[in-house]
Amino acid sequence: MTKQNNIIKFAIVILLTALAVGWRVVNFNYGIAPNLEIVTTVSVLAAITLGIQAAVIVPIATMIISDLIIGNTSIFVYTWSAFAVIGLGALLLRKLNSKPKMQILSSIGFAAASSFLFFIVTNFGVWAQGWYPATVAGLIDCYTMAIPFYRTMLIGNLILVPAAVAFYQLVRHYQTSKSLVVDALVRK
Repeated sequence: MTKQNNIIKFAIVILLTALAVGWRVVNFNYGIAPNLEIVTTVSVLAAITLGIQAAVIVPIATMIISDLIIGNTSIFVYTWSAFAVIGLGALLLRKLNSKPKMQILSSIGFAAASSFLFFIVTNFGVWAQGWYPATVAGLIDCYTMAIPFYRTMLIGNLILVPAAVAFYQLVRHYQTSKSLVVDALVRK
């Protein structure tokens, strides 16, 4: 791997992290769309473009940096770990890089599954930390009260994740087409 490739990969990690941190801070300060997050989207992009290290670094770095700026509650372990698992899970989509249509379609299911995982893990954390009674009824109440937040995240992920994957595939197609034309011209 060349030094230039490493610099490009590092720049992509920084760009994706900065984008997600920026959105979290702006959204927190201005309440544009409560619980609409792009951490899942940038985690997917990191995974499909760069692989396992970026799939973990981008969501964790995003959460650490943005939580230092906007603050976080005691459920940060649940939040951060849910996003790390989502980043790792997105590696399944990376296996479909050479199958654009399948990757885009699969990203829809991945967006839904990621949203559900995040909902289950973080709200369990809310319940486990005593914000609701330590009973089955308390757990059910916790999940019930969180449905409006889940809906926003789910809708956002169902739009943003497939759109980002489609954009990635469009860029890959353009780069491949450009390379084929250049190679054909050079061979003449």
